[in-house]
Amino acid sequence: MTVSLRIGIPLAAAGLALVALWFAGDAFYAWRIHARARAPGAPRASTEAYTLHPDGTPALLLIHGFADGPSVFAQIAPPLAQAGFAVRAMHLSGSGLPPEQMKGLALADWRADVDREIAALRAAQPDRPIWLVGHSLGGALAYDAALRPDNRIAGLVLIAPLVDVSRARSPLLAPRQWFDLLARLLVFTDVIESRLPKDLRDPDARAAYRTDKYVHRDVYRALFDATDAVRPRAADWRGPLLVAISSTDQIVDSAATKFFFSATNAAPARLSEFHAAGHVLPLDYGHDKLADKIVRFVRDASEAGNRGLVP
Repeated sequence: MTVSLRIGIPLAAAGLALVALWFAGDAFYAWRIHARARAPGAPRASTEAYTLHPDGTPALLLIHGFADGPSVFAQIAPPLAQAGFAVRAMHLSGSGLPPEQMKGLALADWRADVDREIAALRAAQPDRPIWLVGHSLGGALAYDAALRPDNRIAGLVLIAPLVDVSRARSPLLAPRQWFDLLARLLVFTDVIESRLPKDLRDPDARAAYRTDKYVHRDVYRALFDATDAVRPRAADWRGPLLVAISSTDQIVDSAATKFFFSATNAAPARLSEFHAAGHVLPLDYGHDKLADKIVRFVRDASEAGNRGLVP
């Protein structure tokens, strides 16, 4: 008994010391991350929403992705407007803000953002068809919004939509598993600093591209909630659907997107694959071809709908 006590007490003390060291390291790291996030010039996404050709028809609501902003559509929005469409590039809550202002964000906030923008477009011209164009997380939010009957969405364009996160940059565990594990282990660190390179092939576009480098983990939790809400409902959409994916996407799982696309009841439905670009298709190589494909698909589907050929 005495020997056991002599061994047990030092082991317990060592265990407590390790726990204390872990918490101290966690607290110090959290302080450093917050300090870097508050520093002048900390990388942040754009926050300025904008509208092009407001009287056009149909209206296209452009929804950006995670840690991103309306400027991700800077290359494709003008040609869409020049084609005669009303184009509205919206801003999602939490994007482009300091991490402390992201705290508490939930999927419900993004849903409210999208529904509010749809309502504003409808109020401007009640009889005008509304399409949703979403990139990455914005694709999941667009699909989610289209399934709410009150929104009365005419069609969907999903650009590298986030159906599931790619494991290309996630060793050993899936990204969701890493997030859940670290959320349990880190008590003080509530902001995640991204150190991953931007997934664009065009070096000029990559250099100019600005996203949030410091993101509160509540935003990550909302992202996973969005994919959970959409993934089981692939078969629920029956309207026009254009999906554009990158064959080398390192952010979203393109194979999961293809499977999701095949499970929809969309009509008409078209899948377009880009081989020279990365995840950020609206800015990368081939963005002009992407804009052309969107214009043709929206026009063709709209004409078919007017002739009663689309259910």
